[in-house]
Amino acid sequence: MLTEDEARARLAAHPLPPNPWVYANEHAVIIKADYTDTIERMLRWVPKTRWSAKHRCWIVPLTGLELVRSVLPELSRLAEAMQETPVAPAAEPAGADAEALARKWFVDSARLLYGSDWQRETARALGREEAALARWVLGEGVLEAPPAVLLDEMLALMRRRATDIAAAADVLAQRLRDGGPAAAAPA
Repeated sequence: MLTEDEARARLAAHPLPPNPWVYANEHAVIIKADYTDTIERMLRWVPKTRWSAKHRCWIVPLTGLELVRSVLPELSRLAEAMQETPVAPAAEPAGADAEALARKWFVDSARLLYGSDWQRETARALGREEAALARWVLGEGVLEAPPAVLLDEMLALMRRRATDIAAAADVLAQRLRDGGPAAAAPA
């Protein structure tokens, strides 16, 4: 376990990636998520970690920084899944580099397709390793292929899903024109 001074030094040298659900301040790492046994089990190794009912967040002492960093993709996924309203796409960061824009476009597209469980479902649909994809999204890892390839795969996935949804909508429309469920029910 780190001391608070060691944790502050590591945080200054390697800050947590921008994340609306998990961030660090001068004294702690804050996880904006409701209480769940899953998160409690993930954080149980950090002494003095607590859930604040008043602020509806987890408070992890800075000494637990590296543990939080090691489970950050899963914490982020769980915290996002607990939100009552869908997350709107964020504005494009000013002066963002190509890699940051690729990550943003990828996440926005994946959320549109799969909602709050977008990380797992997108990785499965694209045949990618979820953990590696999550590290790349957080800016902490590299992909085996350039981001442009991943974005092309995402575009193809979106088009397939749009085609499947349009076809299913056509089938439903035809069934409704044919009299709907009432016409199919036995008399």
